[in-house]
Amino acid sequence: MLKKLLCIFIVVALALSMASCKRDADGQDGTDTPGNGAVDGDDWGILGYDIVNAFSEGFAGVYKYGEGGWGYIDTSGEMVIPHSFSIAGPFIDGLAIVSIPSSDEDRPYRHGLINTDGRLVLGFDYVFIGDFKDGLALVSSIVSYEDEEEGTLTELEKYGYIDKTGYFVIPLEFDLAQDFSEGLAAVQLEYFHGFINTTGRTAIPFEYEQTFSFSEGLAAVTIYGKYGYVDATGKVAIPIELDYAGRFSEGLAMAAKSEGGESAKWGYIDKTGKTAIPFQFLSVSDFVDGIAMANLPDGSGYAFIDRSGRVIARHSDFITVHGFSEGLAAVRRDGLWGFIDTTGAVTIACEYEAVSDKGFSGGLALVKKDNLWGFIDKAGNVAVPIEYNAMFDFSDGFAVAVKDGKCGVIDTAGNLIVPFEHEIISYVAEGFAFAMNPSGGWDLLKLR
Repeated sequence: MLKKLLCIFIVVALALSMASCKRDADGQDGTDTPGNGAVDGDDWGILGYDIVNAFSEGFAGVYKYGEGGWGYIDTSGEMVIPHSFSIAGPFIDGLAIVSIPSSDEDRPYRHGLINTDGRLVLGFDYVFIGDFKDGLALVSSIVSYEDEEEGTLTELEKYGYIDKTGYFVIPLEFDLAQDFSEGLAAVQLEYFHGFINTTGRTAIPFEYEQTFSFSEGLAAVTIYGKYGYVDATGKVAIPIELDYAGRFSEGLAMAAKSEGGESAKWGYIDKTGKTAIPFQFLSVSDFVDGIAMANLPDGSGYAFIDRSGRVIARHSDFITVHGFSEGLAAVRRDGLWGFIDTTGAVTIACEYEAVSDKGFSGGLALVKKDNLWGFIDKAGNVAVPIEYNAMFDFSDGFAVAVKDGKCGVIDTAGNLIVPFEHEIISYVAEGFAFAMNPSGGWDLLKLR
């Protein structure tokens, strides 16, 4: 949650630049007549905020210069949580991280949690607040320890866990800690690592150099620099003899092993510790949808492999390759883009000038042809006409498009939802978007 929070200002700057629409040189504004479901003047509110964030759970963070910081509006555009914060994060499960300035130069903000009523659930005393996992969120704060004999005060960052009421289920007592996963959390006390359960009791003894989160019933641990796995009872399930061990994904875990004094090679093991794909690669990635990426042993570069270790497609066969999404990966050959499937076959011909880095999402992919943008489906058919000067990926069933230098919004069927009459439209989420008005403030658009 905190990582998302600290990215807010970056997201604001990117959204402003990405969704900015400029008038063409010929001066035509390209405004369409409202229709085909397009919103009219009764469906949007003039707000005038200087900075806005996308809606999350019916609330959007807004900022207006001179008003005392960030606050929140609801979907009617009404200010429901006053301007009080230096940073206002998205609501997740009814809670949002908010921040105020700190006097500590190394930690410029103090973080807390509010609920949808704006009430503080957790006060502004925390260095870090994480996402809720297994009902608990990891938090850290500075704890002071006084040495009465020496007359000195030591400050240390300590970690604990809260529930959604802000109650400390597990006190601030750990030197390092990770999120809960599968009912257990990897934590450190002084020099040793182990695991605790959601009540804070030790589930696996503190006897390891490092511990990592559970995935698919197993967690990697280290002793004397070697890696192995334990199960949820603490039993060593895979011997601690690997040079590296990753998390399990789709029944396999990437691992590294060296033999005869040579550099470690990478491969995959199954949950019994048996070699599933030989240790032969220079590097590998986790499996996602049955496909992983591997750096081939012959030095020829990267390739996609399947769960048997068979090479599906070599990156060297294409100029550029993106990752798989919904069973297809974008590839570029002879300067044009197309898509391959998980067998490596080109299923959508390389005929596009550009494609979205996101690839396919919701069965659609953003593509560019003849210097215009639109969407295709997984069969390669045009789903949204390729007729826009610029376009952005769908979010919540809507996409910002640009025609004749003006921004509008379309749905996944290509219907016009917001006419092409705005300079900038951004922050599409939960059926709402924001449009910049002529004075430079943001107005609320209702999309459905």
